[in-house]
Amino acid sequence: MREDEEVALTDPYGVVAVHWDHLHVGPRSAALVSFFADLAPPGGHALEIGPGTGRMTLAVAGRAASVHCLEPSPGMRAVLMTKLAGRPDLRQRVTVLAGAAPDFPLGRRFDYVYLAAVLQDVPPRARRALFAGLAGHLAPGGVLAMDMVTDEAVPDHPERELRGAHQGECRYTLSSAVRPLGPDLAGVRRVYRTYHRDTLVTTETVEGDYHLHRPAGVLADLRAAGLTAVGGSVVAGAATPLDDQGTLVARL
Repeated sequence: MREDEEVALTDPYGVVAVHWDHLHVGPRSAALVSFFADLAPPGGHALEIGPGTGRMTLAVAGRAASVHCLEPSPGMRAVLMTKLAGRPDLRQRVTVLAGAAPDFPLGRRFDYVYLAAVLQDVPPRARRALFAGLAGHLAPGGVLAMDMVTDEAVPDHPERELRGAHQGECRYTLSSAVRPLGPDLAGVRRVYRTYHRDTLVTTETVEGDYHLHRPAGVLADLRAAGLTAVGGSVVAGAATPLDDQGTLVARL
């Protein structure tokens, strides 16, 4: 097995981390970043589960006294650490740790815990244990925020190009194919292509499961963990700009 093949198997996000900010920043991304950042208590302490390349991290760190980040992907951590190297104003506030929820006993509590674009990787059967672990790291009255709580149908579409970006003489594209595997589960195949001028030079493919989390089950699991839903598009009585993002805010 070649070294690059081994990395792809052990860190599926690592092989595309370099493309992430080019190709996974959509038209609603700025509003979603603001949603998570605005919930951070000024001067408080935050815990982020699955920060990826740190788009939310940097915004939250601009308000909070400290942010602890728990990220299992070495590739994603490398991009986040590189960003922080260029932000001396934030470096002392942000701690980046290897690991994944719910097995992350940090021995302290936080005012704010959040998960952005993380639930898709969590099977619904693991959700109650996840919420219990998060509640155990929240200070009394602390806030938990997430997105991707939805009643949408399981997506089903053949491969299609979703987004493209240029840098210098290179063009990068992201294509995706999705097939239903169950009532709350889809299989996703993402293909990242790099072109130099008009020549295709690399193709990187990542396949995985996409879990859908329904509001009724999420709310029940939050209650079981001692958390009460208090906001977000899932519980809002009126339309919000982030309705399609399935945002949810709960309090311990």
